[in-house]
Amino acid sequence: MSGKEEKKNITIDDLAVMMAEGFSGLETRLTKKIDGVAKDLDLFKLDTNIHFSNIETDLKSFKNDTKESFHEINEKLDDVHDTVMNHDKRIEVLETK
Repeated sequence: MSGKEEKKNITIDDLAVMMAEGFSGLETRLTKKIDGVAKDLDLFKLDTNIHFSNIETDLKSFKNDTKESFHEINEKLDDVHDTVMNHDKRIEVLETK
């Protein structure tokens, strides 16, 4: 067989072994990819939990600040109310003097 390459006959057993090896390599690659995706997902969950925890903390702080501010406003409104309600009495006291 000069100039022509010799053809190799592949048996069914040889083909089965080649396919098994190919699928074995594919399984290994897929397992690595899946493990990588699982790690990325865990990191995403951790980052998301931290982010939402920070938002929750900020919201609680905002609520407390708002409550304090409204408490101060209510105290001032009570003072104004008292001043207005006692205005007549003050005028009477001044008129008697």
